[in-house]
Amino acid sequence: MLWTSSVVLHHDIEQHHHNLHEFVVCLQGSVNIRINDEVHHFSAGHSAFIPAKCPHTIAVDKQGQTKLLFVCIDPPSFDTLSNPTNRLFLNTLSEGEFLINNHLLNTDDNTQEMQKIANEIEKLPDSSSLLHASLKENLYLRLLLIHMSSAGYEQKTRAQSSQRMTKAQNWIHDNHALDITLEMVANEVNISRSHFARQFRLHTGFSVIEYLLKVRCDAVAKLLASSDTDITAVAFATGFSNLSHLYRHFKRRYGITPGAFRQMIKNQGTALTAQSNEEIRKV
Repeated sequence: MLWTSSVVLHHDIEQHHHNLHEFVVCLQGSVNIRINDEVHHFSAGHSAFIPAKCPHTIAVDKQGQTKLLFVCIDPPSFDTLSNPTNRLFLNTLSEGEFLINNHLLNTDDNTQEMQKIANEIEKLPDSSSLLHASLKENLYLRLLLIHMSSAGYEQKTRAQSSQRMTKAQNWIHDNHALDITLEMVANEVNISRSHFARQFRLHTGFSVIEYLLKVRCDAVAKLLASSDTDITAVAFATGFSNLSHLYRHFKRRYGITPGAFRQMIKNQGTALTAQSNEEIRKV
């Protein structure tokens, strides 16, 4: 059930809640809506998505005429609008995120488009026609997607994704000696395997396995430079299962074998020591 009504509001609406998802678009004037004990001010083109059973109040601005469009839908019907493309957005709304569009991100284009579509919904006739019902649903979905865009969905999700990918990187660094799999790292940041793989590559430029090998090779280089530990022991301590595996990936990253790398570091140290001693003698 999708129910719509445009209302010229003359009186405040006291705190209430119901079993419907309520979408409110300000068509004219301005209004204050209190959701979860926070008051948000709306003017024409701004909107609020209020999930079912969420208490809210609406206070009219006495300075001028206030006109609102209410679009209400019961949760089961809301769920039927979901498809693979919009499912993430609709679930996010129904779970109580992005309740309002953010005025700092709201552009003139978005507010004008919001008003245009809201006016189209307002003009649709009350009818039992399946065609009219389908038109109304499509317009409703367009309103929701514009609302999500104006509320900064992409900006926030990019920030959240960046935080999760950084957490994944840190986890790999801390646990690189373990027998790590893609599923293990995805579980650590609570993201599906396929989605995590895409996001990780976008964030780092590497697949999880490529990044893990990079971290292990760097750990090997650090141990080679700072200790006399046997190379085989270094390999196992950093997560490599055998020497050939270590040699292949280390040479790919550093251009030389682990043994040659260790010797190069020792030679550099000897040269620096000799140079330092020579400078001391001159003094």
